[in-house]
Amino acid sequence: MNIKNSTKTDAVLKEVGARLTQQRVLAKLTQAGLAEKAGVSKRTVERIEAGSSIQLSTMIQVLRVFKLLEPFGFALTSEKDKAPVNKKSKPVKAEKTLSPEPSNKSHSWGY
Repeated sequence: MNIKNSTKTDAVLKEVGARLTQQRVLAKLTQAGLAEKAGVSKRTVERIEAGSSIQLSTMIQVLRVFKLLEPFGFALTSEKDKAPVNKKSKPVKAEKTLSPEPSNKSHSWGY
């Protein structure tokens, strides 16, 4: 399921729970093992995976276990802070340097 702005909150919670379950299984962790690593109770992990609402601080602890906190933070970065993606940058023109005016006088080197 794609999570969109129009997706209902309950559906997003269930999808996030399912995705975190997949992460846990891929990491070969039990619910108790994840709970221990995240510093939360096993019941809290069960609630997350079931799609129940949780505190943001709890989500941060779980995301940290899966090394997903940085991507989560990146998703919340303002547009001006994000690196441009697939944008062609315009070539930067070199500044004009003033060349010395040609002199009609010949140089005598002090003679």
